[in-house]
Amino acid sequence: MLLAACGGGGGGGGNSEVSPPVVLPVPPLSAECQPGSVARLAQDSAAQPGRNTELTLLACAGHELKQLQWTQTAGPALNPLSARSQAISVDPQSAQLYRFELSYVDEQGRSYREAVPLEAKAAANADSPLLRGEPSVMAGGKTSLRATHPQLASPEWAAATVQWTQIEGPSVDLGDSTAWRLLLKAPQVTQDTLVRLRATVTLANGRQGSGEFSLLVQAPGTGLPSDPLFTAKDPVSRVYPYLAQGPYAAALDECIYSPRLSASNPNNLCTLARLPLLGQATTGAVPTVEQVMQRVLVSNDWMGEVFERFLREQDPQQDFRRMLSSVTAIVIGGRVRPSFYWNATGAIYLDASNLWLTPEQRDSVSESPDPRSNFGAALNYASPWRYVKDNNHAYASLAREPRVSRNLAEVVYPLGSLLFHELTHAADFMPPRTHASLPSNKRVYEAGPARSLSQSLYEQLPFYSSEMQGLAKVLSFGATPTALQQSYTPGDIANFFGRDRVNDDYAYSVPDGERYSREDAAMLLEEAMMQLRYGVLRDYAVTNKLQDGALSADLIVNWGQRGRIGEAAIKPRVKLVLAEAMPWVSSSLVDGLAAPQPLRSGLSWGANLDQTALAAGRIRPLSAQQRFNELEQTTRELRSR
Repeated sequence: MLLAACGGGGGGGGNSEVSPPVVLPVPPLSAECQPGSVARLAQDSAAQPGRNTELTLLACAGHELKQLQWTQTAGPALNPLSARSQAISVDPQSAQLYRFELSYVDEQGRSYREAVPLEAKAAANADSPLLRGEPSVMAGGKTSLRATHPQLASPEWAAATVQWTQIEGPSVDLGDSTAWRLLLKAPQVTQDTLVRLRATVTLANGRQGSGEFSLLVQAPGTGLPSDPLFTAKDPVSRVYPYLAQGPYAAALDECIYSPRLSASNPNNLCTLARLPLLGQATTGAVPTVEQVMQRVLVSNDWMGEVFERFLREQDPQQDFRRMLSSVTAIVIGGRVRPSFYWNATGAIYLDASNLWLTPEQRDSVSESPDPRSNFGAALNYASPWRYVKDNNHAYASLAREPRVSRNLAEVVYPLGSLLFHELTHAADFMPPRTHASLPSNKRVYEAGPARSLSQSLYEQLPFYSSEMQGLAKVLSFGATPTALQQSYTPGDIANFFGRDRVNDDYAYSVPDGERYSREDAAMLLEEAMMQLRYGVLRDYAVTNKLQDGALSADLIVNWGQRGRIGEAAIKPRVKLVLAEAMPWVSSSLVDGLAAPQPLRSGLSWGANLDQTALAAGRIRPLSAQQRFNELEQTTRELRSR
């Protein structure tokens, strides 16, 4: 029976001394694995100022590398975002010698330290693109790269074309190799492998320039279970404890997002004694920010830094810290898509696209689409949604070019709505009232109450529409729609949905083998708390089908509401969820939810944004940013939650 190392670390007893880590005096890393080598170093032999270059440490066969740290020791600051990864991507801006100190530990706990020089010499071709992306990916994981250039918005570059090719490594399907954004799936490998890609740009006048990117494909390691908890369909991605020396660092590393976790061996998942809920550790007190950060895993340090700032500066009611009491850990990853909670581990897994503040941070977040985004393509309707405040989008979608930053206040609404949703799932399985009595010898999925929040909602205040529940099998789980389902018109959907007492069609998502939906409660609390805490309302509509290449102006509203959560039939359901998931919030606040506003049927989804203008008998034209929001949010968020 395969067991993870869930017990405490071994050590001598009595007064025996603990030896310091062994630092091996090894020669400089070579480009190839030699007999007895633990790792090898790959780097561009011709780094150019003003262009990306990658430095990559690859584990040799039979070895694993841990506790990576790249520290720059010479040259102008390069600020690699992945400084605790096996690979970094940097942009040297001047022709000179840079140096890094690289430290790491092997699977036996032996420590290594290496000096790594990086010399930028030749001037770059002015027409060469810069290639942006996270420089490492786990085998089988999805990732993206993007070609860019400081002049990309100029007329000359606006007409340019790009062609991607692979120049090294196991074959990778490049998909649309003529797009500025390249989406790909990493190959399955049994040892760390380098994939090198080239993007060649051709300007309208025939001039060409090319850039290269080295992508590390990391092997999942040895001793893997035959039935992994995270499957090839939803593989793990590289993360590490944000606080390397935190009290739960070892448990986080082994119990939350490891390819060694087994789906069938219960001893492979850690008990609440090894990794208790945050609320257990605080014995019911509101967790401090420091206690929360002890439970965070990230794929890049900036994710933990932004999350910590968010908790300190944007959680005045302490809602999120209180709700985090129901989790064992918080994973923030550049390749987590979609975000989710899993009672197998008791952790929430958050898409880092909701946290970036700078374009460099955004570069380290994969652009791979939500796998559910095309599930409803065969249906004959659409159900767009958006959050609005003061008759405008509550938050903006920003184009990749020009490369702009945003401030922390701009992530509050997207991140806040995500946290309300996922943490409702956590409270569904582990409500605050249970934390003091949970058995420490149980795992999260074993220790929850006999009747969950979602089960109580289903039994006391169920939804009705069997038609919408059947459609949810298509939209949420990818089932093939029947001929009848494909024939439903927007009017049919408005009739099915409008008479029910849910606030979004995602609420109908009931997995095969289950009786009730977990998404119902999460959608109710998410929308209610966005209005109660932020004054942000949610639009939901039923429209005609969104065709490829169409704009939101082509979506004509058949039926819709702003603030549906305020419907009289829905409020009792909100109160039930709120009382269980957020008992510190008075249920009387639900009575103050605004009455829903009907969206204007026959007008476009975009035209319905400004309800004040419509009430005055006019349609206000959308600004350029609003049009971009509608295009991006309608296509990206139509099915992704």
